[in-house]
Amino acid sequence: MINHAKVVTLISCIVLFSVAYSFAQQTNLQDISTPEFSKIDKDHNGFISSTEMQAYQADKFKELDKNNNGYLDAKELAADKTKMLQPADKNKDGNVNQEESAAQFKQYFQEMDKNKDGQISEAEYTDYWKMIHRF
Repeated sequence: MINHAKVVTLISCIVLFSVAYSFAQQTNLQDISTPEFSKIDKDHNGFISSTEMQAYQADKFKELDKNNNGYLDAKELAADKTKMLQPADKNKDGNVNQEESAAQFKQYFQEMDKNKDGQISEAEYTDYWKMIHRF
């Protein structure tokens, strides 16, 4: 008998690693390490809080939404050099809305926060991208 939960988990892992591999192939690790961390860490305390991650996500979304229609289309997504928002199109309609973007950044935050203390250290941040970059 097939365990559907295990199949879904396996498929999710494959998709995540595929996205990670694609991201790593298209992104220069130097672009997302310390300089990007510093952009997110607004209070410069050496940690990224959930609030700072949400603010960064909102700023990133606004920056990419050139026509201010509340959606990132394929052309706007292609302009994102970090490729962080491409996996956010969960409904596969070719657009990313603010809700999808926020959900993707929440997922990133949870994945980066290895010790689950509610904040991301620079080491957690760079370790996450190094791990992604290895694939």
